[in-house]
Amino acid sequence: MNLSKFYKIFFTLILPILMYSEDIQKEPIKLITPDTKVEVKKEEIKNDTKETTTVEAIASVAKSSIEKQIEEQNKLLNSVVENIKNETYLNDAIDEKEYKEQIDFLTKKININKIEKNTLAVKRDELRRETLKQEYKYENTLKNIIIAKQEYKDKKYFENILKENIKYLNTLFYEKYTTVYETESKNKNTISIAFTQNYIELYNQTHLQTYVLTYLLENMSLYRTTNFFIDEFNLQYLVNQIDSFYGISFVSGLTSYYLKFSIGEIAVVILIMLVLRLLNLKIISLIASLIARFFVKIEDADSEVIRQYLRMSIDAPLKYGLYLLGIQISVYILINDQELIAKIMPWIYTTYMALLTWGLYAILNNSINIYAHTLLEKYPNVRKEMIVFILRIIKIILILLVILFLFTQLGIDIKAIAASLGVGGIAIALASKDTLANFFGSLNIMTDNSFSQGDWIRTSSVEGTVVDIRMRTTRIRTFDNAMITVPNTELANTSIMNWSKRKIGRRIKMNLGVTYQSKMEDVVQLKNDIFEMLDNHPHIASVKNSQISHSRRFEAIKKEDLDGVKRTLLVYIDAYGPSSIDIMIYCFSRSPDWEDWLATKEDVLIKLDELVKKNNCDFAYPTQTIMLKNDDDELNMNTDK
Repeated sequence: MNLSKFYKIFFTLILPILMYSEDIQKEPIKLITPDTKVEVKKEEIKNDTKETTTVEAIASVAKSSIEKQIEEQNKLLNSVVENIKNETYLNDAIDEKEYKEQIDFLTKKININKIEKNTLAVKRDELRRETLKQEYKYENTLKNIIIAKQEYKDKKYFENILKENIKYLNTLFYEKYTTVYETESKNKNTISIAFTQNYIELYNQTHLQTYVLTYLLENMSLYRTTNFFIDEFNLQYLVNQIDSFYGISFVSGLTSYYLKFSIGEIAVVILIMLVLRLLNLKIISLIASLIARFFVKIEDADSEVIRQYLRMSIDAPLKYGLYLLGIQISVYILINDQELIAKIMPWIYTTYMALLTWGLYAILNNSINIYAHTLLEKYPNVRKEMIVFILRIIKIILILLVILFLFTQLGIDIKAIAASLGVGGIAIALASKDTLANFFGSLNIMTDNSFSQGDWIRTSSVEGTVVDIRMRTTRIRTFDNAMITVPNTELANTSIMNWSKRKIGRRIKMNLGVTYQSKMEDVVQLKNDIFEMLDNHPHIASVKNSQISHSRRFEAIKKEDLDGVKRTLLVYIDAYGPSSIDIMIYCFSRSPDWEDWLATKEDVLIKLDELVKKNNCDFAYPTQTIMLKNDDDELNMNTDK
């Protein structure tokens, strides 16, 4: 019984519809028959079918009887369908250059005739220009249909491109010239005849193209194979299937009415999130590894480190990008208000842009971190602060690009913002005066090379080790482990003592006092032994162990002073002190490092003690001698220690 009902429904309803959809229209197109007869130009197609698209051909159709016209219409429709199947329109493309030249030429004629107040000539050329535009759009629509077939686009896409062209044709551009046409069609002057011909051509072309495109829209199966997975199987199909289950449909109806979403929509959103979560847990890391391995194919320890950095750079943006994709799909499923979706989408697109920017910056940052050490070794004059500074500049530029992209998505006129800066720029400049001064101060510090990261510096207000040179401030760690932040403009305008700008030499200066009871010969020998000991000491800078390369070129600045090299070695009997004969010792340790300097100084002091004992001398202590004279002219000497 059920099967018989199905056959009845099929033969009475469905079959006639299918037959009607594939049949050619039986009503003729309403066209205007021109009085003048013009030579007909036809285009040949690959399957030997000829398609008539010119006004003259349309006119010949209009002149024939109704049966003849319908027959010509059927041939036209068959030829269009056949050309789409054979992809002929891809080969018979309109010459873009010639089309633009014609449009420009007609536009110039229209402007000239407007100046000359030749109203009818203006209307004639406007009709001709619109005819060319319609032809161009019609040909592109047919080409896009073929390309969409090749790319397996869904049915909705075909409907959109056809409806868009039909909508354009339905504006009926020629209607505003109808009154003029009725008047000028009776006149026989040259401009009137040309205007009439252009009007008839545009009128007939508009109706013919509308007829063809409507037929293609209603009979899509003639030139496109229906595919369930492309046309029907989508997220909305899943939602409808879930909502159609027994017991769920009622609940979905309630939630759709009161909460504006159905059970099927919630179920699909949850399913999407679960799939994306699974991809983030299992697939994304694998994809990041494959991308890293694709770019770095060499197998060694350094390459593995580079691949690890690339994975770290790509992994997080990809994961967040997937979650964002889930949010975007959920918005399309759960929200039916197109205006609200249009407001949300720019923020989502900007977030995509921000994630892409994040990934690119992470790759750039990690790449520089990987190769910076080699770069600094190869080019010693390159400052690591400059590399960090450039990275920060790039980061700011990327952030500005994301902001500009957001403005573009939100429809904000960037040119208007730029123009407004001309007025508000003064206020902004005044407000950011200190910030700009500090920024240029950081540039001065970079270019002047006053100090670098890790240098020990002293100014009038602060002393410590430079931690970081930023775009606005410099951070300094004091020796009692406090952090001080100093504006760059202050450092750029003050005197700086940099203890770290020394390549060889940290000063050791002392006075060695020996007693007056020591013989002068022993003191002189002690002085000579001290000099010899220091001259041969491996950690004391001297001409022997601290050679500086010299070139034949003229040097405006002494190389030793520029590089910070001190090799001065002086040992002299310097003075008769109140309680000792003083020997001045003036030298420099080879290493400027404080710890190395202390170790060297300690070793020198130990060796000095040995040399003093070796030369029969004693260290002098602070003493005071008092001389008393009695009546017998005898002197008594009391020594207080």
